[in-house]
Amino acid sequence: MDDARAPDALLDQSLAVLRQCFPTLETAAAQAPHVAPALQETLTALRGVEQALHQQRDVLRRAHHFATLGRLAAGLTHEIRNPLGVLFLHIDLLEEEFRDPSSESATVIAQTFRDIRTALTRLDELVQDYLSLVRVGTIELEVQDVGAAVQAWVAELHSLASQQGVTMQLEDPTTAGLLAFHPSTLRRAVLNVVQNAIEAMPQGGTLTLEWSRTATEVHLRVRDSGIGIPAAQVPRIFEPLYTSKPGGTGLGLYIVREILVAHGGRVTVESVEGQGTTFTCTLPTP
Repeated sequence: MDDARAPDALLDQSLAVLRQCFPTLETAAAQAPHVAPALQETLTALRGVEQALHQQRDVLRRAHHFATLGRLAAGLTHEIRNPLGVLFLHIDLLEEEFRDPSSESATVIAQTFRDIRTALTRLDELVQDYLSLVRVGTIELEVQDVGAAVQAWVAELHSLASQQGVTMQLEDPTTAGLLAFHPSTLRRAVLNVVQNAIEAMPQGGTLTLEWSRTATEVHLRVRDSGIGIPAAQVPRIFEPLYTSKPGGTGLGLYIVREILVAHGGRVTVESVEGQGTTFTCTLPTP
């Protein structure tokens, strides 16, 4: 992913340099009439280069976009097969138990339904992840109380945190104030970050959500006391389909980044292996 983005970044840099040249050349042409025709020709040529660079950048972005879509589609196909396979297997098992019941049928059937429910939950999570990616290009932002919204979303994961021995500490949400955001997509981003933090503490720990606000930005810091991320993995964690977790899709943090970018914001990470990780979600103030 970094290699794919490098040409785009270089083109942006080249365009910035070109734009800085234009005012200088225009001023020179105005102050030195005898060389104005030559300078105007140079300006025309440079503007042609600028247009060509713009077009090349768009081509690169489209190519990158379609390549990413192809990888995501392949990943979705692969990830859906696993829970579907589980569902078919357990449906066959239920048919056998109902057709030829035994003394253990009640226990087997109860466990089978639990496994089916787990597989269905997995499918639902996959669908919601992909729907979040589809929506980011068309979201409409509304000014709302972001602290209250995040507090309500995080409450959905209290049970999961308790089961894993994780204590959740939420700062006063009024610190966050009003913010322009799209509730359903931002909810997905926040839940992905918080769930990721909970999973990083398999032996329990503390999860802290902190707010800070400046004149131009609002920051939500999600800090865990978990296992941390190896330094070599940190640069890749926001790549689509990259995961170091068994059974992970590699979509969670990628979706977080895409949703924050769609809101005009960003997400950053700081981690020390064995000590914990802090994700900072930054959004612009309205």
